[in-house]
Amino acid sequence: MEENTPPKTYQDKTLYCKTCQRKFNWSAKEQKYYEKKGFKKQPQKCNSCREKANKLRNEGMFYIHCGLCDKEGVSLSPPPKDRVALCEECYNKLVKEYAEKSAPAEA
Repeated sequence: MEENTPPKTYQDKTLYCKTCQRKFNWSAKEQKYYEKKGFKKQPQKCNSCREKANKLRNEGMFYIHCGLCDKEGVSLSPPPKDRVALCEECYNKLVKEYAEKSAPAEA
């Protein structure tokens, strides 16, 4: 830091959780911690949703957002990065539709 540069100040910020869409406070203390650790992005989830996601991940489960119906669900594998995640209901529906289209026509 340059000699004449004043120390950075932090103020509490209100953010919205990407999981539950509720408001949550990102405190000045947390912001300072994030900067100290080198984190470039502000938190995307409230503490409650972050704790739930960590608990699931520690148990080998992952949160997913279905790309078709927008429902939340859990999966044993991490959400795919190169395609949309599907809930069990939408996945089963697509598999059934595919099977019906692929079935040989009856003579």
